[in-house]
Amino acid sequence: MLRLRFVPSLVVTVAGLSLPVACGQNSLGDPTGSTCPSNSTLTYDNFGKAFFATNCNSCHGKTQSPAFDTQEEIQANAPGIDRAAASGPSATNTYMPDDGDVSDADRKKLGEWLACGAH
Repeated sequence: MLRLRFVPSLVVTVAGLSLPVACGQNSLGDPTGSTCPSNSTLTYDNFGKAFFATNCNSCHGKTQSPAFDTQEEIQANAPGIDRAAASGPSATNTYMPDDGDVSDADRKKLGEWLACGAH
């Protein structure tokens, strides 16, 4: 017997069946262990904004939760984003985006940028 535990946060539709999934919960990957190098040049303006516009905002926009339309929303959800889509020395998470079409290099940049506070 299949049992689903409802966690209100995000509903994912798979083959016509809606399944509740909580971003940042145990249903995602492990923390990546990414760190912020002192020489990091990644910023919201030169990395984060375009990354989220290209890979995330078609689903995580103003009408769906969690929303990643602003830098503040991304910062507030950073641990879950790390566990869903980033890469680092401890884990590579490919749960998001649904199409999985993000390079490992960009996932590593995402992990670094999040570890640097997503500034």
